[in-house]
Amino acid sequence: MKTHHFLRFIFMGVISLGSACLAVAQSEAQLKIDSLQVIIERTNAQDSLSILYSQQLELAEGLGDLERQAKIELLLGGASDYSGEKMETHYFNALNIYQRLKDTTGIINALYQVATAKQLQNDYDSTKVYAGKSITFAEQVSDTIGIIKGRLLLSSVYTHLSQYPQSIGELNESRRLAEKIAGNESMVVDILNKESFAYYALEQYDKSAERISSILEILKKDGSPRRLNVWSNNLASVYSLCGGCVSFERRKSILREAIRYAKEANFTYGKAYSYKHLADTYRDEGILDSTRYYLDQIEILLPEINKRDFTGMVSASQAAYWMNAGNRKRAIFYFEKAHGIWEEIGFKNDQLRVASLLRKLYKEQNDYVNAYKYLEDYVSLKDSLFSQENIEKVKELELTYEFEKKQITDSLKNEERLKLQAMDYEYEASIKRRSIYILVVVVLAAVIIAGLVYSNFKKQKSLAGLLKVKSDQVASELSQKELLLTEIHHRVKNNFQILSSLLELQAKGTDDPTTRNLISEGKSRVKSMALIHNQLYNTDSLKISLKEYIRNLVAEIQRSFEGEASEVDLSIDPNYEVDVDNMVPLGLIANELITNTYKYANERPIELKISLSQENDFYVLEFKDNGPGLPQDFDLAKAKSTGIWLVSRLAMQLHGKYEYEYRDGAIFRIYFTQSEF
Repeated sequence: MKTHHFLRFIFMGVISLGSACLAVAQSEAQLKIDSLQVIIERTNAQDSLSILYSQQLELAEGLGDLERQAKIELLLGGASDYSGEKMETHYFNALNIYQRLKDTTGIINALYQVATAKQLQNDYDSTKVYAGKSITFAEQVSDTIGIIKGRLLLSSVYTHLSQYPQSIGELNESRRLAEKIAGNESMVVDILNKESFAYYALEQYDKSAERISSILEILKKDGSPRRLNVWSNNLASVYSLCGGCVSFERRKSILREAIRYAKEANFTYGKAYSYKHLADTYRDEGILDSTRYYLDQIEILLPEINKRDFTGMVSASQAAYWMNAGNRKRAIFYFEKAHGIWEEIGFKNDQLRVASLLRKLYKEQNDYVNAYKYLEDYVSLKDSLFSQENIEKVKELELTYEFEKKQITDSLKNEERLKLQAMDYEYEASIKRRSIYILVVVVLAAVIIAGLVYSNFKKQKSLAGLLKVKSDQVASELSQKELLLTEIHHRVKNNFQILSSLLELQAKGTDDPTTRNLISEGKSRVKSMALIHNQLYNTDSLKISLKEYIRNLVAEIQRSFEGEASEVDLSIDPNYEVDVDNMVPLGLIANELITNTYKYANERPIELKISLSQENDFYVLEFKDNGPGLPQDFDLAKAKSTGIWLVSRLAMQLHGKYEYEYRDGAIFRIYFTQSEF
């Protein structure tokens, strides 16, 4: 009997210990999830968000927390690329979890998100199916917002398919429901969105622009750069078709704002879309070199975006550029590419415009077979899109909505009048009941408040202990990371010093002056990069003050040319900073040009002026000295000078160029742009 009790005691102890270990593991996982959440809230880069959400998902799976897993899957879908395929996978994962949990609200949301992912892939049949399912579930639980979201998505699909009566029918139903909800700005934005797109498709551009401007005003309160980029692009698109209703400068101003928003959100697709509109604006203005520049920028980004509808739009812009440049064959090639894409994904409005232009171009080329082919295509599309029957249906739906809206308003006014009369009778009868209710409520409230105060005291005490543990852990990890960073800095600094010493030994070991000079140049370049690292270590960010760096570099070079008197004028904004990606090539360029100033100086004292200015989209770093400059017959292609060739290549790496001229001394200008880091 005693043995039995002893074994039972041991068994219960093991179970208690296991439970305690499990509780500790779960607590640690929860702390990691919370820590990741703090990082997520400070992160703007889309790629980083995907990685952080994936780490949270692994921890939630380890905890077996299905509800948290579903929420993270939805967030992962939203942080995925804009093609829709990865979105669909994550949204389906969330849908499956919500179905296991029998969470109707979650199912409605997940179905809607799957439908949006299908729409991004131009799979409109599937979009209608999943949007319809989300509406059905929402109607079962009287979820008005869910019903409106589903109907607005259907409206968008019908507009894309040029089925305007169905689109406006869904919009009318959405507006009826939305009028019952007070203070829901996101719903207002959605409805304005769909209305603007419908009016755009019907070529009523003034109404479309009016609604988009209203959307932008609402979104500026929210401050989401990704959404502001999308709607700024949409406004520019409408203005491009309204027949000169705004100036070219206004269009360009909107698009520069859009590009700024895209860079802030790290939104590649939005930036490419802005480049496309800028190319169209410069083309309309007749500035073809700027048009070509922005089209080339888009071609670089296209493989990353991989969206058929956007590729079609870019092809149409390429065709319009070549048509304005007088190259009809290239224009036909790109218009036919765009026409094929529009036909494939069912964008009839765009297909119609391209068919009209192809008919005209083939006629100019005396190719009457193809001209007649696209004329037939144009007529067929025109008949299907703009038949009298469609126009009458649209007008009928608009009138029906306005009439029903008036009826509802009148009914509500009558109902309100009757309610006021009933309230007068009810008021006197309720006075007696109210005094009894107040007494009961006061007593209950006192009991509840006392219970809440006691409960809150216990929770605060528990949270204080947990917070201290977490704070100690964070402080320890931070101290370790600071120590590691200091160690890495010393290692890098030592490696630069070792490399410099090796080059010095190599130079002493050779008698050939040419070889010794080459090694000396290499040593100088190593020092210029070591300066970048040293300055980077002493800052709190990944950016470096250009003026401070060049001042240190000049001092370093002056020490290597002992006895050289010089006067250096630095006209650079002390607040101007360059990220580390750009600073390495820029530092190497500065090293080459400043070294050459001292190396080839005349006997008179050296005068060196270094300045920074801005021209259009480029920054210009200028080096001017009083030296002899390059020989008059200097040819970069045939030059044996490593330094000047290196300057040329590094300027290209900075997405810029270099210029040289001689005017009372050598002048080098380095044009560069700040790349995204």
